[in-house]
Amino acid sequence: MRIPRATSPGHLAAAMPFRPQRPSSIAARWSRRLGRFSLLLAFMAALLHRAGILVLPNAVAAILLASCLALIVLGLAMIGFFMLWQVGAKGGHAAFSGMVMALMVLGPVGFAAGRYLTLPAIHDVSTDIVDAPQWIEEPVITPSWLPRSNGDVPAARAAQAIAYPQVAGRRYDGAIDRVLQAVRGVAGDNKWTQVANVGADLLVDGLEPAPETAEAPPATTGEADPARAPVPVPRPDIENQPVEPMPTDALVQYETKTLVLGIPQDILVRLVEEEETTFVDMRVATRDGDHDLGLNAALIRSFLHDLDVRLLGIAGG
Repeated sequence: MRIPRATSPGHLAAAMPFRPQRPSSIAARWSRRLGRFSLLLAFMAALLHRAGILVLPNAVAAILLASCLALIVLGLAMIGFFMLWQVGAKGGHAAFSGMVMALMVLGPVGFAAGRYLTLPAIHDVSTDIVDAPQWIEEPVITPSWLPRSNGDVPAARAAQAIAYPQVAGRRYDGAIDRVLQAVRGVAGDNKWTQVANVGADLLVDGLEPAPETAEAPPATTGEADPARAPVPVPRPDIENQPVEPMPTDALVQYETKTLVLGIPQDILVRLVEEEETTFVDMRVATRDGDHDLGLNAALIRSFLHDLDVRLLGIAGG
């Protein structure tokens, strides 16, 4: 009978497979933690501003802070990927999560920064750069850390003409009352709030005659009652009275907010009747900062396109 030899501890250690201990990447873990915080900070700033709780300058400051944190997160994620490639450190999933959350913050901010650098620093856009419509009620501007200058100056209008040459007024074949009805229809579709108007109510009242109220005839009993006999009242001579001429121009001022971020915008529409045509001009301005990121010109183009469609596309220069 063969007796097996005793196996030494050294032989047992040599027979077992070698499993190296992988280090853990601290940078990858922190990239995920800071990524969550930066994404939540940017989302809450945009949400609170859209709800009207946080003013735009404070929301911009919070989003800029979140962007700086997102840049740090992106750097930590790159370190985590480098450690994973070099020494096989743990943290690949954490680094990837942090990178995705950082890009979710930096993507919209980078798009806005691109428009900030490529478009002129103006916050007031008008279809008439020579004689822009004047506000009926001056928009209320609250001072903040964002710089603010006068947008209705020749230098700003010249910059607008170079950047947005397609932003121009429209001439429509038709009376001013018809065009005004179309303007109010498009404004209603866009859920704009009317602030004030000059001459518009007179035009609308001229289109809609006041309803005539007829009194109910008294009940008759079959016998003539001298006390209730109708008394003839002389009617005014309407035909020979002078008719007040209808206005040939009108101003309507609105206010609205952008759909996603809720940035406030003030809008002024000017209508001028010339012979058998009506010319429409617009002026749109944002209330905070010196740069509108192209939002005002986009609103004018969209409004005039919808007005063309509502007026059967009959427009001229």
